[in-house]
Amino acid sequence: MDKIIESKAEDWHSIICWGGDSGPSYHGSFTFYEKYHGREGVLEEDSHRDVAVYMPDVSITMAWGLHWVKDFREDWANSFPEPTATSSYVDVFYNNALVFRDVRVTVDGGRVSLPLPNRKFDKDTNKVIALEVPERCYSFIKLVHSIENSLLDYDEYCERAGFKIVKEPWPKWH
Repeated sequence: MDKIIESKAEDWHSIICWGGDSGPSYHGSFTFYEKYHGREGVLEEDSHRDVAVYMPDVSITMAWGLHWVKDFREDWANSFPEPTATSSYVDVFYNNALVFRDVRVTVDGGRVSLPLPNRKFDKDTNKVIALEVPERCYSFIKLVHSIENSLLDYDEYCERAGFKIVKEPWPKWH
C-alpha cells in the first residue's frame, strides 16, 4: 500500500473496460434473479470498468467500478448540484490475487469519486457530527480518481462534502 499511496497517476497504465471497442476487466461478479423486471431467471453481470497497472512493478494492479451501492444516499453525498451518487469497490491485486478492497463514492453526477468517510455520532442525539477520512485513504482514493480523471478541485469537493482529514493508521489490517 505504501508503494501505491506514494505513487503518481503517471506511474500507472490505465485500461478502460467499458464502452465501444473495449473488453472485459475479468474482475466481475454475477447475480441471479429468479424474477427481475417481470422476467424470470435473469443473470446480471457487473464488473470493474477500469484496470490500472503500476508500471514500476507490474505485479501490482488495481481495478475499480464494480458496484457496491448503485443508488448511494447519504446527506454529504447527495448535496452536490447533481445529487445522484453511486459507490463502487476499489480492489488492489498483487500477482492477480486480491489483497485489499475499499469503497469509493462517486458524487455530483459522476464528476468526482471520494472516499467513504467514517461517521462520528453524537451519543445523545445519535446524529452525525463529523465525517472523518484517514489521510492515507484520502490519498489512495484521490490517486484512483486522478488515474481516470483530471483532478478538478478534488480538495474542494472533499471540503464541500464536509470531510475532516485525520492522521490515523490506514489501512487497518485485520
